[in-house]
Amino acid sequence: MGNTSLLEAIEQSTQNVVDAGGVKWKVRKICSADLARVGHAALAVAQGISKNKPEEMTEEKATEAVSQASAKQLETMANLKDAVIAAGLIAIGDEKGESWEDIKIVLDASQSDAKNGRLWVGALPPDVSDPLFAEIMSLSTDGGAALDRLQSFRARSRNASRTRSGSK
Repeated sequence: MGNTSLLEAIEQSTQNVVDAGGVKWKVRKICSADLARVGHAALAVAQGISKNKPEEMTEEKATEAVSQASAKQLETMANLKDAVIAAGLIAIGDEKGESWEDIKIVLDASQSDAKNGRLWVGALPPDVSDPLFAEIMSLSTDGGAALDRLQSFRARSRNASRTRSGSK
């Protein structure tokens, strides 16, 4: 980590690795522009289903919001999950995370082309897509956790350079 640049550290603070389905998946923080790029204005819809602010959402409130949602709203929420995964999943790795292959998730099954790194979101089993969605949303709504990870990296880098120079 001593050779990691500040820009690489910033980039790494917005990414994480998820273990699911026997492989590693690299995901990144997304913004509403990323969702728009995959064809959904999903964040606005997601907030529209519930009158609660995200930080006030409890499991009970979420269950109530879903029970009051229309079929159209629930369909939109399913599309939101797909769009979030399509915008946030960037690579798949081996069990040890030593070898990575870039991946592009597509929302239309006819655009899937595994040989060229494009996979239809519906091909992901729920035991993979659920944790991917959860981690992408966590990174995207982290309330400053990315900044904390970056500051932690910078503190470790300063300590390592002090140790190498002989000062404490």
